[in-house]
Amino acid sequence: MTKGYTSALARQSWTDDRLDDRFDHLEAEMDQRFKRVEAEMKAAFRSEIAESSAELRREIREGNAELRSEIATLSAQFVALNQTLIRVAFSFAVAVVAGVLFHLL
Repeated sequence: MTKGYTSALARQSWTDDRLDDRFDHLEAEMDQRFKRVEAEMKAAFRSEIAESSAELRREIREGNAELRSEIATLSAQFVALNQTLIRVAFSFAVAVVAGVLFHLL
């Protein structure tokens, strides 16, 4: 009876060792594959981020150019408005002086 028990233990030990070896090999293979997938994903993300970043920079430059154009237009309109106000004020002052002089004469 001891011989059968010893034989069963030896077989179980041998089987357990083979399973352990197989799982160790499987674990190492899975780690390697996960690392490869992770590297591929990082490379893809970096590429996508670089493309998105370049597109965003282009859109910002275009927006800045449009904004500068609008600011230049507004500046020109303010200069024209300022000149008009100066002319109106000067005309009003001339009219007041002319009215006073006309009334005095």
